[in-house]
Amino acid sequence: MSEPIVVARSTLYFHAWRYVILFHLPEASFLRDLRHEKIDQTIRYRNEWISRRGGAKHVSPTEQQILHDACDYLLTRSHPYKKVVCGNGIWLYTNNPEDFEDIAIIPTGRILYINQAEVTLTPDAVTLKHPRHAFRTYFRERWLTNDELSTLRRYFDTRRDMFRLGPGFAKLVQGRRMWVAGNHFVDHNEPSADFLINMAVPGIVRKTLPIIARAK
Repeated sequence: MSEPIVVARSTLYFHAWRYVILFHLPEASFLRDLRHEKIDQTIRYRNEWISRRGGAKHVSPTEQQILHDACDYLLTRSHPYKKVVCGNGIWLYTNNPEDFEDIAIIPTGRILYINQAEVTLTPDAVTLKHPRHAFRTYFRERWLTNDELSTLRRYFDTRRDMFRLGPGFAKLVQGRRMWVAGNHFVDHNEPSADFLINMAVPGIVRKTLPIIARAK
């Protein structure tokens, strides 16, 4: 495992975790619920849906076994941690990175980065080197219905000049994913944006923070 990169932050990750490990694993989205029966059920639904409609590839028996192996690995860590899954990425928030030293034994997976939070920035704010907006709004972790996803697409498509979509949220709005992750966000200059977004999709906003410039 490589040495972590120190990242200046206003708080620990989710106010609790000093490290975050981003682990890339094909079809990682099936590990949102770490229950073997749930993995099999979700893969079965996915493969049946593709057989009827096409548009994506089937999950192979080999990939399915790798996901079960990864599930076992994640269930047997020694210390508490937080897991966020989006697409082919698993963000592992921990205070004990040694618990994941051998995570590379999971076939086809690889660590993309390890960051270590250094709390040196202003709390309750987002600090950027060259901010272009005044606020950052974060979303709640949740599944979306088809209607809610369609509403979000229309809402942000008609307000392209108002919002800068974070990378993960942009993939959600522009793609076919139905899961909103806790690290999804949009930047903007509208003080009441969280209220307006919640009007479009009730309960989707988690919090809004001011964006400030980093001290030189």
